[in-house]
Amino acid sequence: MKKKMTVGHMTIIVVLILLAIICLYPIWYMLICSVSDKVYVEAGRVRLLPKGINFTSYQRILGDELYFSSFWVSVRRVIAGCTLNLTLLILTAYPMCLPQKKFPPARYIKWFFMANMLFNGGLIPSYVLMRQYGLFDSFWALILPGAVPLWNLVLMVNFFRNIPYELNESVTIDGGNPLQILFQIYVPLSKPSLACMFLFQFVGHWNSYFDGLMYINDRAKQPLQTYIYQLSVQIDFSKMDASQIMALLQTSNKTLESAKVFVALIPILCIYPFIQKYFTTGMTMGAVKG
Repeated sequence: MKKKMTVGHMTIIVVLILLAIICLYPIWYMLICSVSDKVYVEAGRVRLLPKGINFTSYQRILGDELYFSSFWVSVRRVIAGCTLNLTLLILTAYPMCLPQKKFPPARYIKWFFMANMLFNGGLIPSYVLMRQYGLFDSFWALILPGAVPLWNLVLMVNFFRNIPYELNESVTIDGGNPLQILFQIYVPLSKPSLACMFLFQFVGHWNSYFDGLMYINDRAKQPLQTYIYQLSVQIDFSKMDASQIMALLQTSNKTLESAKVFVALIPILCIYPFIQKYFTTGMTMGAVKG
């Protein structure tokens, strides 16, 4: 038996459609601006559909060999960074989620991490530290400084605390060691939470540009976001021929910025639908303390 569509249901549907349009329109606007002619964009005449189709912004981004090297650096950074982050989050959160009687040092470790969340040395000490460790101009300078994301560690500890400790005791009675308990009980039961953490780390690594700007001078080793940032900030006309200068004159800052934003969004738009189903579950698992 079909339920009748009430006024309340219609109102909810209309509101949700409006919210979806509000969320999607900025992405659509970035796309149409990036492929529109400079004259129409600067005049503010581009609103719903592109005008004067012009792919010069994308040609400028994709025509540079540094784009592909920077893209590959970002891909490697996401793979290595997310793997290291999730591994350290799991290994660090497990002992901290145990009852205090089972692991007394957890209280001191917790305050150590809290102090690091609240206080840091600043940019100049971080820069000097990277040079002293020999990580300057190195790929690992993009990953190691944030190897243990402390805010996500708090969420992961709460995720693990929602798993009944009785499971831990039962495996211990059967002869299981802590690593078996962690990777055979806690990790499989925390897949939604781990997917949520992976999304956070993926977005963080992919969108980060400042560390590449500060720690890496070799542009071939810089990540994609740093490369895109420097497109409009550093323009050296002495190294450009006549055709490149003409192409630059055909683009405005707005069209170039729109193309940069859309290019950077593509990987996130591709991966988000596959882990979106875990996002709500992963967030709510750590939202309530057991």
